Amino acid sequence: MDTNDLRFFRQVYETGSINKASRQLFITPQGLSRVIQHLEEELEAGLFTRTANGMVPTESGRYLYENSLSLLEQFDELTVGLRQIQDRDRKLKIGFACGVLHVFPFQKLEEYIQHNEIILQWEEASNQEIMHQVQQGTMDMGFVIGQTADQKLWSLELLSRKMNVIAYEGHPFYGRASLSVGELREERLITLNERYYSYHSFLQRCRDFGFTPNIVARTMESQIIYEFCRQKIGLGIDADIHRDRAMMEGLHLVGLYDSLPWKVSMITRRDRKKEPVLWRLAELFRACSEL
Repeated sequence: MDTNDLRFFRQVYETGSINKASRQLFITPQGLSRVIQHLEEELEAGLFTRTANGMVPTESGRYLYENSLSLLEQFDELTVGLRQIQDRDRKLKIGFACGVLHVFPFQKLEEYIQHNEIILQWEEASNQEIMHQVQQGTMDMGFVIGQTADQKLWSLELLSRKMNVIAYEGHPFYGRASLSVGELREERLITLNERYYSYHSFLQRCRDFGFTPNIVARTMESQIIYEFCRQKIGLGIDADIHRDRAMMEGLHLVGLYDSLPWKVSMITRRDRKKEPVLWRLAELFRACSEL
């Protein structure tokens, strides 16, 4: 059975008309009629009753319609899977959770692509978006913050950094070496926004200490956290991942010793965890992050 025949059948069923369906499918009415007739002959069942008011599905037609969608979805999954197997050695799609690219020099990724002669697609998205795409098989691997409990996914921790309070000169915390999350109860705070894992983990840690933090500003850019701190709008909360020391002018990093650490993990589907091309990229990430 040709899957296109099934798709054409579904279009006729949903429109109730050969003419309407043919316009939507960019096929002639005569050609579409032949497709339906061929399908009926192949299945040895009448699928429609032809009337002056259109195509009325028979009991067999209704049965085929109700069950054909799952068949088409399974076929599409098989097609995607086969295409991925064929493209695996030369095409790779990876995802970076928001913030991860701060510790991954992009020029090293370009060198990796050229050296391995692969076609690489990448995107930056939230942790959950990356995990979902890897789980669905539409993305080969992802670099996410934290780890995943999804049984279909396999993860490998590559990097761990502590969370810091960014204190401005003149604030009582400016000279401190470390702080507890609990000491931030009365402070005005500046953090990354909801797209970042660090925001949610910090919020949860504050709740563990019995309070909701007073976050006066949330941003997509780490640099803005530091700029707002210099303006004494509040204390910043950020991971210790930035190489640009100029960002720290007039500021002091204070270790937040009982916060959840900022960890990067590589994730992929469990059935792909031994593929050499993925391991080479994981090792590249680890090497770059240690520079």
